[in-house]
Amino acid sequence: MLSLMMLSKMLHEYHGIEPMVIIDEYDTPIEQGYLCGFYETVVLFVRNLFSGAFKDNKHLKYGFLTGILRVVKESIFSGLNNLKINSILDSHYSEYFGFTPEEVRDMAAYYGAEDKYEDICAWYDGYRFGGTEIFNPWSVINYFSNGCKPACYWVSTGSNDVIGEMLIHADEETYKRLQSLLQGDSFTTIVDTSVIYPQIQNNPSSVYSFLLVAGYLNAEEVGITPSGDFICKVSLPNKEIAYVYNKEIISKLERFVPTTLVMSLQEAIFDKDTPRLKKLIEKLMLDSVSYFDTKEAFYHGLMVGLLAIFRESFYITSNRESGDGRYDIQMMPISKELPGFIFELKSGNDSSASDLKELAKAALQQIADKRYDSDMSSKGIEPVICYGLAFSGKHVEISCSV
Repeated sequence: MLSLMMLSKMLHEYHGIEPMVIIDEYDTPIEQGYLCGFYETVVLFVRNLFSGAFKDNKHLKYGFLTGILRVVKESIFSGLNNLKINSILDSHYSEYFGFTPEEVRDMAAYYGAEDKYEDICAWYDGYRFGGTEIFNPWSVINYFSNGCKPACYWVSTGSNDVIGEMLIHADEETYKRLQSLLQGDSFTTIVDTSVIYPQIQNNPSSVYSFLLVAGYLNAEEVGITPSGDFICKVSLPNKEIAYVYNKEIISKLERFVPTTLVMSLQEAIFDKDTPRLKKLIEKLMLDSVSYFDTKEAFYHGLMVGLLAIFRESFYITSNRESGDGRYDIQMMPISKELPGFIFELKSGNDSSASDLKELAKAALQQIADKRYDSDMSSKGIEPVICYGLAFSGKHVEISCSV
């Protein structure tokens, strides 16, 4: 536990100058401890290791740490004096959290890619730290080194397992909000930059705080509540992060959705084979329904996740205005050679099979009555295939326009 203190002592004695101790991503072991079930053990280990380096080390010039979590809240440095913390919501040093627009423009000019600036903005900009607009530096560097090819470079830098942990413990409202982010929506929430991993389970609303400090959200607007907490309007910052969200939600479904089942779902939807589609969705829910409460928000999220497999060929949106109301899910084809799809969902707690059938028919009729197909029809997309789905527990009934 005294290894860092001993190392700094030897460096001091040999060079005659107190060394600086710099530790990057200090909280990575803590994240793994939380995910793998030895959180308390790893916190104790890190506390003892780092205390020897920073707390009573007379051979230290100064120390510098980077990470997602605030060190004080983790109780790693009990009694540590002269600690200065700068988070992404603070203005001090905000320009050093990544590349500024001026730096990215200079890089684009250096590589003869000035015309790619808007492309870079769409993929890797969107962050606002303190009062500074920031680009993801790792992704920008990889973008230029890979011939200005836009791709998700940040996803390969570490584990996203914590997102899956959040999805498992999310309540209905939190899950609905997380899903809305994929549709380009934003919302206002209280943010605690001192969030720690166990709070994910104990307080689902801390999900937003963690996603913000971890780089998965951007704070569009920042204010201070009377109690001193931050209140932020948050959204997904760019295409790269939207891809990560989409990929992570699908990957969590893949734990219980075999590839063959995914292919069968696609075929059934295109063929308007409602008996087959009913059988496949019910098979899926037998394995997945225990992860969330069986309320309409869950079924909505489940279907959005499943339909995300069509994202290469369709623009998938939910809860958007069309006609005289707001549809649940719409799949607008990228190519007019494909049909369009609209899904309206209903939840009937403890409903009988006959009641569910009527509810599914009512959902289908609602699409027609509210003219939800107006958006696609105005763009010359035809046919528009409509589905009414009624859920109860692990059962579903489906009606389809033919």
